[in-house]
Amino acid sequence: MTFDARARGTELAQALARATSVTALCHENPDADTIGGAIAMALIAERLGKRSEIVSVDRPGAVFDYLPRIRDVRSTPELPPDVAVICDAATCERIGRVAIEKAAWLSRATLINIDHHVTNTQYGAINCVDPTAAATCQVIAEMLPVLGVRLDAEIATALLTGIVRDSHGFSDRSTSVATLRIAAELVEAGADLPAIHRRLLVELPYRTMALWGKMLDRLRSARDGRIVYTTLLPAMLQETGTEQHDADGLAEFMANSKGADITILLRELGPDETRVSLRVSEAVDATAIAREFGGGGHARRAGCTIRASAEVAARELLIVCEALLDRQEPTPAGA
Repeated sequence: MTFDARARGTELAQALARATSVTALCHENPDADTIGGAIAMALIAERLGKRSEIVSVDRPGAVFDYLPRIRDVRSTPELPPDVAVICDAATCERIGRVAIEKAAWLSRATLINIDHHVTNTQYGAINCVDPTAAATCQVIAEMLPVLGVRLDAEIATALLTGIVRDSHGFSDRSTSVATLRIAAELVEAGADLPAIHRRLLVELPYRTMALWGKMLDRLRSARDGRIVYTTLLPAMLQETGTEQHDADGLAEFMANSKGADITILLRELGPDETRVSLRVSEAVDATAIAREFGGGGHARRAGCTIRASAEVAARELLIVCEALLDRQEPTPAGA
C-alpha cells in the first residue's frame, strides 16, 4: 500500500492539536534517524504550543552534540501520558526497558508510530509508516506541510541528520528523487549539509578508531568471504574508553568487503545478550535472517537481539546464514 503522507499527516496533526504534551521516544542504542526524528517531533510540538520531551533509554553519542535540544534528552518519561511519538522503531519493544518499566504509562498514552522499516508491526493508534522512505526523518518531512508548522533551521537540521545517516550520504538504494527533493528543502531552510555529512560520515575520534581497530582485529569470514563478521566485547569499550555508540558505522564499513553478501556485527552486552547488526548485498534479504531471531529491519539492513553470548550467537547466526546461501546456490549442471 502506498504511503499517503497527507492522510497520515492529517491524523497526526489532529492528535497533536488535542494534546497538552508530547513525548518523543527513540529506540535503544539511538542512531541519527531515531534521535533526529524524536528531536524534530519535540520541536514541532513545541512550535504548536505543547509541552514536549525527548526520551532515549541509552545516551545519544557525542557526535550529535550539534543538534537542538540534545542536552534535554531524558532516559524515562517525566511528562504525564498524553501523546507518545515513537520514532524509527519497528516494534514498541524496540524502545528498550521503557517499554516494560513504563508499560502502564504507555497504555494511557496515544501511541504514534513513525517509521520506515518494512517489518513494522503497526502497533500505534496512528501508524505513519513508509517502507519506501530512506529514513524515518523523511517520513516526518513528508507530513510536515499538513502539521501547521513552518520548517525552520532547527527542525531542518534534525530531519537532515536522520536522512543523511540512513541514506549513507544519499548513496543507499533507498535514496529516491523524493529523498533528494526533501533534502534540498531542508538545506534551503537552513540545515548545513556539509557539516552534518562530515560529523556523521567522515570524522572519527581517535578512541573510536582504536575501538574499530580492536573489532577489525577480530574480523572473521566464512563461505570464502561471502560472510564477514566481527564482535564487540565489553572489555574493548573499557580498554578504549568508548561506549556502544562508538561502534556505529563499522557495520557499513564492513559491508564494503569485496565479495561479501552478509556482514555481521555482534555486540555482546552481557553473557546472555548480544545485539546483532546485519548488512547484506542484493543477493540476500537481511530480514530473512533477523526474523529467525525475532528481529527485523530492511531488506539490506536489519538487526536482532540473541539471548546468548557473542560466541554462541555467532555460531547460531552462521548456521542460518550458511543455510540461506545454500538455498541460493545454483544447481550444478546434470544434478
